[in-house]
Formats: sequence, structure tokens, C-alpha cells
Amino acid sequence: MDIILTPTKLKGSIDARPWSVSSHLHSAAQHLAKAAGASAGPDASAADGRTAGMRSETAPTPGASLPESLSEDLEATLRCLRALTGGEPMLDCGKSVLTLTLLYPIAAALREKVAFVGDPEINWESILPLFDVLRQHGTDHSRGSLKIRRRNRKRIREICILSGRLKYGHFSLTGKEDPWFTAGLLMALPLLEGNSSLRTTTMPQINEIPIMAVDILHQYGIAVRSTVDDYGYPSYEIAGSQSLHAPENVRVEGDWGQAAFWLCCGALGGNVTVRGLRADSPQVSRQILDKLHTMGAGTGLGEGSANVTAARLTGCNINAGRIPDLVPILAVAMASASGASMLTDMNRPDLESIQRALILLGGDVLLEEDKLDFRGKPVLTGGEVDPLGNPAAVLTAAGASCICAEPVLIRNAGIINKYYPDFFRDFTALGGRIRVL
Repeated sequence: MDIILTPTKLKGSIDARPWSVSSHLHSAAQHLAKAAGASAGPDASAADGRTAGMRSETAPTPGASLPESLSEDLEATLRCLRALTGGEPMLDCGKSVLTLTLLYPIAAALREKVAFVGDPEINWESILPLFDVLRQHGTDHSRGSLKIRRRNRKRIREICILSGRLKYGHFSLTGKEDPWFTAGLLMALPLLEGNSSLRTTTMPQINEIPIMAVDILHQYGIAVRSTVDDYGYPSYEIAGSQSLHAPENVRVEGDWGQAAFWLCCGALGGNVTVRGLRADSPQVSRQILDKLHTMGAGTGLGEGSANVTAARLTGCNINAGRIPDLVPILAVAMASASGASMLTDMNRPDLESIQRALILLGGDVLLEEDKLDFRGKPVLTGGEVDPLGNPAAVLTAAGASCICAEPVLIRNAGIINKYYPDFFRDFTALGGRIRVL
């Protein structure tokens, strides 16, 4: 899909999309509650693949919490949860490493033997070290068959076969493990017969996902004691033989990372309010208000909503190592801010995509190792951008259209659906002008 964006200042109010982390973990919790026969709340296996009864944080009335268009990861997680809690021995992860990583420890707690299958190109080798953590507690795994076959008209292959039930005890993590694995393990341990503990030996690089897992477990009646050791590293004490009980109303937290795009567009000449955001959220992307305030934008945080209004932005330096979701739109703000700015400590491929998009649209951006240097311009020229398969470049180009003199043409813009389904629907809801070619 190729689209043309006519330069427009975005204004108005919009509801935050459910935070993907919250949606995944609530879905897992509801399926586990139902499987235990303890769910007095909403049915988690609705026929249309969505989790019924959920709603966004602070939403005024009940409604469906999951977005109208589900991400590939969430579709895969819901599909595998239905199969796992239904007793099926094969879980189809599709292309989702996230789904495989989250559900592996949960499957180990529930089933004696489970096969994980998925797209032939799925990169599962990245989670190999995680298998060793569980092998010390009664499980084993074998590499699946390399043979490609068809199932439901899709090409799949076996990724791995999990055997042996997970046993309770002491679990030690280095802190460098995928946070989705840590979250899955936290959800699995209460299901075991005895008490368990989970310790990390360094500070996790991303801790918001395990924090959310504990918060959701508490909502479902699970006792988890969270502490930190003398070094500040997180640890958990989890009683065994617990059952999850779905609450009557489930609130799925709004996504600060995706809301940050619209809030930043408010700073770029507009006035945008995003509803359904939790002020005390563990999400690191909540820092967007502080970053924009530092640059001079008008910011406000009310009861369940955030607002940003336009102002003359000034340059600043930001370490983005812990806020990667904010980089594409912060880069646009820095490209328009007066003076010099710098974004440091970022993933190189994303930096290259973002720099390329801004240069094609008339920005003055220099890439050096893991940082971007900006010389701000109040107005960019506009032009044509091909994201080359990177959703970050689509976000950058779309945000930049707010400060361009001429239209912005984005080739293959549909790639954004991997990160943010219905992105352009929300863009137009705030006044954005789009023409599909």
C-alpha cells in the first residue's frame, strides 16, 4: 500500500490502544483461569479470537479491550492459548517469537509433552538459552523436524518439542533473558505443586513486562511477593498450588508507546489528548511527557488522559536505550527543534531507517555509531520514503508530514500493521489527510 500524506497539524482526542503487553498477559491469565474451572468472569476464548469482557484502562463504559485489528503476535498468542488450555499437543506460533517465548514455560507447567510449530522462517535459535533454565527443573526439549509441511493451507515446520512437566523450586535468571520468558515463568510457577522463588543476578534490561505480569497475577487472585535484594535486583516468592480467578471486569492498560506518537504530533503544531492512559504505569514510554516538556512543549496529565500542545521546541540530548519505542517520533521532534539535538544508545538498523527517512524529507541528521545528531529545521521539504520493511521509518515519515511544506509519499506503508494495526485510521481521526494510491 502506497499513501500520500498532505501536511496537516493533528488536533483532537483519541482513545489509547490497549498495551500489547497487557493484552497478551491478560489473555494468558483468562485462559489459565478458565482451564482451572475457576473463571467466574468473562469467557477468554470467544469465537472471534478476541478476549471478551476486557476494556481499556479508565474507559468510561465496558467494551472490547482488544483492538479491532489484532497484531500477528497477539493472534498467535490467542491461537496457542486456545490450543494449550484445550489440551491440544501442537501449538502454532506462526511467525511470533514472542508467543513461543511467553508460552514455553506456561506449556511446561501444564502439559507433559507439547510440540511448537510455526513459520519455516521463524528465528527460534535466539531462545535456546532459555531452554536450559527449565531443563534444570524437570523439562527437556528436542529440536523439531526440519521438514516443511502444510497445515490449514499454511507452510509450517516443527520448531521444538517440549517434554517433561516443570517442577517447583528455585529459579535463577541473569537478567538478560527475554522479558517475555520471565513473564511466562511468573505465570507458570503458581500452577506448580510447591513453592518457588525467582531471582535475577543483574538488573534486567527491560523490567516493565515482568512487573505487569505480577500486577495481572494479583488481579487474578495469585499471591506473588516481589522484593529487591541489596543490589536492587528484583526477586519473587510464589506459592504453589494456586488457581487463577478472572475478575468480573478486566482492564487492559492503554499503550503509552503508541500514544507517544500522537502526543508528539501535538507538540508539532497541534493539540492532542490521548485517553485511557495510566498515570502510574510501569511503561517506560510514559517518559514521553517529560521528554516533550524538556523540549518546551505544553504537557498535561489528568485523570486517565494525557495532553500535549504545540510550542516552539528547543534541542536537547536524550539517551534512548530504555525507550526504543519513542525514538521514531522523538527523532521528528528533534529534526524540527531549534538548535542541536542528539539521540544516543539505539539499535543501529532502526537509526539508519530513521535517518534515511528524515534526510529524504529534508531533515539535517547525521548518524554516528549508535547516535543521531540533529540540526533542527522548523519546516521540512516533504518527499518520498520507502521504509524498506521497517515500521519505524513509516512512523518517522508520518510524523514528519506534520512539519513538511509538501506532501509525503510513503511506499509500502502497510508494513506499519506489524507494529500498529489501524495506524492510519487513527491518523485520520485526528485530522490527518491521507490518499491511498
